[in-house]
Amino acid sequence: MSPDETANELVLAFADDELCVGQNHSWWIAVGPFLEEDLAFTSIAQDELGHARALYSLLSDDLDHIAYGRPHQEYRSSHIAELLCHDWTSALVRHVLHDLAEEVRWAAMLDSTWVELATIATRAAAEEQFHVQHGLTLLRRLLSTPEGQLRLSSTLIDLAPKGREYFAGSDSGLVTSGILNTSLADQERTWMKRIDDLLAEFELNVDWSGEPPSQGRYGTRSRDFSTLHDEMVAVLQIDPLANW
Repeated sequence: MSPDETANELVLAFADDELCVGQNHSWWIAVGPFLEEDLAFTSIAQDELGHARALYSLLSDDLDHIAYGRPHQEYRSSHIAELLCHDWTSALVRHVLHDLAEEVRWAAMLDSTWVELATIATRAAAEEQFHVQHGLTLLRRLLSTPEGQLRLSSTLIDLAPKGREYFAGSDSGLVTSGILNTSLADQERTWMKRIDDLLAEFELNVDWSGEPPSQGRYGTRSRDFSTLHDEMVAVLQIDPLANW
């Protein structure tokens, strides 16, 4: 089935989320708190950037331009994906929130009538199992200690509502056409329940009624995006003829 503009926008937003998180994860290469996490974040960063590349390839043959060459206002990434998270607490929390959201988002595309998208989703969903297992295992281990609760609980409660933006945007007609098997609203509810169930294990809860989702899907960039984008294009600016 040929995708329409709404489907293309959905894929672009997902790809931009993956690009931003992959770039942010790569910042931790060689500076992770211990070797295992250094290696894990390196591997996950590669996967996320690979997901971004695959999704961009559905939209353009010029991958360098679509990934790195657009004006900032043409990106559609969520603000939580753009956050630099240069402290380990927020990096770990965003990792868990992002990958639980990815798991839900990929599942909604597994049997898509956009066959190429379904193929990408099938591969990515398999990789996500390892990402989710890694993040949840470490987070649960840390939250089970008093120090871990002290360090992580406030960041979880603060960042979780911002993750709702992963499910922002239009999905008009996409369930009816079979591009998605689940609406964005239902995906959001599934994700929120997973977060609630996770935090309930540690007697924590999130106030989901707070600030509305940011406007990243509509071209408004976060305060961190410019710095993040500069990191993305640093090598390309050194060698403009390099291929991603």
